[in-house]
Amino acid sequence: MDSAITSESPKLRVATSGFVLAAALTVVFNTALACAKDTSAPLKNFMKSLADHDWTTHGLVDILLFVGLGFFFMKSRMTERINPIHLIGVLVVAV
Repeated sequence: MDSAITSESPKLRVATSGFVLAAALTVVFNTALACAKDTSAPLKNFMKSLADHDWTTHGLVDILLFVGLGFFFMKSRMTERINPIHLIGVLVVAV
């Protein structure tokens, strides 16, 4: 058994890296939308009119954004150039 550490940087699969970046952006969007709803009654009422509750609409928008961005980043393969350590750091900072 060879237990030597290689100098090769860790790699993430295209889907993993795409959805990690999508998660980070969705977390930031989620926070911004929650703040916007708290300061804007018309926005909150509009979101409430789309579903029975504004938080239901909020959750659905978050899910759609996460999935949409994840597939976009996966198909475009733009996250392949980002170091996995930096990508995970972005997610940690966003959360």
